[in-house]
Amino acid sequence: MIRSTFRTVAGLDRDLRTLFVSTLMFRAGTMAFPFLGAYLLGQDRYGADQVGLVVGAFGLGALLADVCAGVLLGRVRPVTVMLGGCAGYALVLAVVPALSGVPALIAATLLWGMAFEIYTPASYAQVVAGSTPEQRKIAFSCNRLAINLGMGVGPAVGGLLFTVAPQALFYVNAVCVLAAGAVLLRRSTGAAAATRGAGPGRLVSPTARDETRFWTLFTLALPIHVAYALPPILLSTYVIEGIGLPAYWTSVLFVVNAAAIVLFEVPLNKAMAGMSHLRSLLIGYVLAAAGFALTGLTSSGPLLAVITLLWTFGEMIVFPALLSYVTHLSAASVTHRNVSLYSAGVNVGFMAAPQIGGVLSAGRAPGTPWLATGAAVAAASALMLLARRGRSTWCPDEEQPRDRPPQDTPADQTPLSGKAAGAGKTSG
Repeated sequence: MIRSTFRTVAGLDRDLRTLFVSTLMFRAGTMAFPFLGAYLLGQDRYGADQVGLVVGAFGLGALLADVCAGVLLGRVRPVTVMLGGCAGYALVLAVVPALSGVPALIAATLLWGMAFEIYTPASYAQVVAGSTPEQRKIAFSCNRLAINLGMGVGPAVGGLLFTVAPQALFYVNAVCVLAAGAVLLRRSTGAAAATRGAGPGRLVSPTARDETRFWTLFTLALPIHVAYALPPILLSTYVIEGIGLPAYWTSVLFVVNAAAIVLFEVPLNKAMAGMSHLRSLLIGYVLAAAGFALTGLTSSGPLLAVITLLWTFGEMIVFPALLSYVTHLSAASVTHRNVSLYSAGVNVGFMAAPQIGGVLSAGRAPGTPWLATGAAVAAASALMLLARRGRSTWCPDEEQPRDRPPQDTPADQTPLSGKAAGAGKTSG
């Protein structure tokens, strides 16, 4: 599995290989934010409510970045946007340790969230520009692999550094981000960033049908975004406080999730490359629904580990399929807008999950949030089946949006080459 994944990544177009390395370094540098709350509380100058405002500003900034990214990407190359994000991110990190007032910290953290998050929709745009529709699920799965590997390394190293020199977290994080930007600047050819005649971009789809199709998917994806925000936010509380398992089971479940993604996500998406968007999404949704519902019904550690594999396989299938379908249903003039709004939906889910989990946990069985989430994802999959019956709510795999060229392929690009391309052509 590891060898197959390595061959697939090595077979990416040069710009996408560069993006993989840069994204890995960018995410591996994510050391400061996971410990921001602990850092501020450790100074004995701020109350818990003040720290909550400062940390919450990061999420607001990230959401603002996603909303604005579509307009920005219609006018600026994705690589340039990512470089700007890296520079702004590093600058904020260098300044934060010197700040002391809560208003100044809130403003800095807001900018921090914007600079951090603007990289994500720009990287999606780079994947779209550097891959053919047939290979897009695989390209997105490689991008997710870089994100997951980086996010596994960064907080782990950050935890060790925090115990020795908390303030150094910000500077080490800044150096990693600048190094990621240097890789982009040095190795990116810019060919994959071409807009292929899409112009400055539109704020609304060319037709009402295209617009309805996007917002149908956006709505149906929200339960998935909330569902996959639950594990990082609530899993430790559920395992330790809710069902009374030893704390090490939380680590076991996260290791199972991370190991499965590293080992299987890219090969799995290669194997499913020829599958339609609808079928891929339904399989992912059903696995997620079953996994989250069963999580809320068991108190056995070993069984939870097996169930974690269930929703992890759903995650590996559904997120590359969602991104691939977003780009498929989008006219060229709104592709950047749509991938940016999709990214905003991910943040909406992450911000909503703690509130939903808190409301559903109050005075109820500890598994209620997981059961309710599983039911919501199952309902979304049923609604997806209904949506595909209408031409105004679903874009068939064989249909191209009106202002997209028939062959959505970057000029002189071969994003996945030779045997690394692996699976056959997809119908979407």
